Amino acid sequence: MKLPEVNKITKNHYRRLFQVFFFILTAYAWVRLYLFVSHFDRGWPYVERPASIEAFLPIGALVSLKNLILNRFIDPIHPAALIIFLAVLTSAIVFRRGFCGWVCPIGFISEMVTSAGERIGRTFKGSKYFRVTKYLLLAFFLALILPMSAQEAAMFLFSPYWAIADVKLLDFWLKPGNLTVIVTVLLVLGTLAVKNLWCRFICPYGALIGMLSLLSPARIEKTGCTGCAKCDDVCPACIEVSRMEKVTTPECIMCLECVSECRYGYLKVSFGGFEIKRLYYPVAIAAILFGYFAIAKITGNWDTALRYEDYAKLLRVRELISH
Repeated sequence: MKLPEVNKITKNHYRRLFQVFFFILTAYAWVRLYLFVSHFDRGWPYVERPASIEAFLPIGALVSLKNLILNRFIDPIHPAALIIFLAVLTSAIVFRRGFCGWVCPIGFISEMVTSAGERIGRTFKGSKYFRVTKYLLLAFFLALILPMSAQEAAMFLFSPYWAIADVKLLDFWLKPGNLTVIVTVLLVLGTLAVKNLWCRFICPYGALIGMLSLLSPARIEKTGCTGCAKCDDVCPACIEVSRMEKVTTPECIMCLECVSECRYGYLKVSFGGFEIKRLYYPVAIAAILFGYFAIAKITGNWDTALRYEDYAKLLRVRELISH
């Protein structure tokens, strides 16, 4: 007997719209940072520095979190880094790894490269045992930061390097060394061959979010199955969803591709045992992120305390500033 198809939306275009939206926001921030730096380097018209670029400073944000716990004040140099970091961690604890599946621009690029690889030829899943790499990288960064004393954390946050860490990161990509070029090319080629190589095997940020997601009441649950395994085929994390009653693995990025693909509606988004509509899930993720942003703006914990004069002095000698 043929089962009735209850889910007519077999392609999760909704997720792509979310990813493109946040990718455009990210690209806009990088362009504004470039224009901001070019004002000091080339005399171009002044453009205000985008605080949202601090989303790309998660390691420093972890130091900032340690400083907040030990010294009880928010870093005034890059406060947005801490705010964004806390927003992402909160979203993981509440809604699992939805940030990875719906927001992260690096994840979006990784999926696009993998998609190109699938059009060129066959892509491989890679061994699940290679996942240990991202956890080892996370352990490395935690081993550096967790032993820091209150004084060491504060000293880092008030160092010249941290003051222009975002600019140094821009320079890193605009003026890449040979090793940077080689590693980047290898990552791109690797992602063409191995499905979402960076996200699944290397990203330490994803590893941290994945560990915190184990605390979340959100998950994907199955109410039935035809055995078609189409949910397995569309999973960016290469999870065998068809073999699970509940998807609780930290590898799940809650992209909901499997939910979208199941034509019979056997896969549901559950939050504490209650079903929530698939289209509401990413809205909840975005609400957390923009909610943190709004609170930070209202309380004065979003924009840097550095003045125009400070940047004029620091950017002039940034090649002499290191870790």
